[in-house]
Amino acid sequence: MNMFEEIEKIKTELPKAKSISKEIKNFKLNFYQIFAGILYFIVICLGIIFGNLFPTCGTSSALYAGSCITTEFNFSLMLCIWLVGLIVCIFIFAIGHIINLLEAINRKLKK
Repeated sequence: MNMFEEIEKIKTELPKAKSISKEIKNFKLNFYQIFAGILYFIVICLGIIFGNLFPTCGTSSALYAGSCITTEFNFSLMLCIWLVGLIVCIFIFAIGHIINLLEAINRKLKK
């Protein structure tokens, strides 16, 4: 048997834009998912603020080892805060998604 004939037999049509938009409209966010989105926006702002509040030394003085001549924005602190915030927000969002799935299963079982 020809491979192309086999592909022709089992191939299916791609979903249309209307069916995709219907699925997206049916998807509703619960409290945990909305909270995760808002929390990540807050974490992004806090990362920028803390990166500016706790700067790093750009160049150090030769005479005084403990002093900084110039300070720079602390990118590593900002990125660490963003990464930890992302992990926490993904975890909270996943809990919300699990709750949505359990509610959908419960609705189907009640029918």
